[in-house]
Amino acid sequence: MAETGRFIVSLDCEGKWGMADHLQPYHHELITDEALARAYEQLVRTFGRYEIAATFAFVMAFILTASEREQFAMPLLGDRTDHWLQSYRDAVQTGRPNGWHQPLALDLVRTNETHEIACHGFCHRPLDESSISTADAIAELDTAIEVARVKSLSLKTFVYPRNRPGHQSLLRNCGFIGYRQRLRRPPGVLGRITSLAEEFNIFASPQRPAPRGDPLVPIPSGRFLNWQFGPRARVPTSVTLARWRHQLRRACDYGGVVHLWLHPHNLITGPGTGELLDQILAEVAALRDSGKLRVVTQQQYCEEELAT
Repeated sequence: MAETGRFIVSLDCEGKWGMADHLQPYHHELITDEALARAYEQLVRTFGRYEIAATFAFVMAFILTASEREQFAMPLLGDRTDHWLQSYRDAVQTGRPNGWHQPLALDLVRTNETHEIACHGFCHRPLDESSISTADAIAELDTAIEVARVKSLSLKTFVYPRNRPGHQSLLRNCGFIGYRQRLRRPPGVLGRITSLAEEFNIFASPQRPAPRGDPLVPIPSGRFLNWQFGPRARVPTSVTLARWRHQLRRACDYGGVVHLWLHPHNLITGPGTGELLDQILAEVAALRDSGKLRVVTQQQYCEEELAT
């Protein structure tokens, strides 16, 4: 008899930090503090309606209050040679930090204790070895852990910024038990074209647990929920739903993991994304209630893998 399939939903919670090095005019127009609050309210309501526990992986700088930002002024503003933080420093200096910090997002997620709070770095700086030195990676992770301490958070799983894994031994040293893997694709424009083309593969299969090479659990990378924006808005909703239904039903019949991920701000820039998520979660809830599928957070997935 096949193992019971598992479903994970994870969210990269980052505000403007996620596009700090390539901000566009529409980001400034649409991704505001108020819009972010509405997006998180919508998500929390949707997950609550279907009683589905999600993993919210926060950029730690994103959830800092005004008073807490004073405590972290040095890593945020201290190094003027740090190009990664240039857009943020400019926003602060011009009195326009809208979209960079929304501590209400964390408060909203915490209203449901079943959700997992995970880590997405301190300021979304890429952490693969080709992008950052070991010393700077240690500083980035140590600062993230310090924010978690201030916020009384226990972080157990990690989502790499830009989905670029690296310095995994440092994660282990910080107390993490697992990380979300990267779905392998070609780099650059070819990778984006491949990603878009994959949206039309309605026969996508669930993923299998990856073998562990060290104490960290590699969480199946999952697939991005189609963002209803730009060229992706042309993908018919019926195709996207068929793609996810096929994965879910295969997981129910043959086991495996269906991992859906998205950014909360996708609901702002692509409003149809929220409705799409709602329809998929309705399918998940029905399969769960029939005993054919289990819903787990990233942390629960890792704990199950470590136990076996």
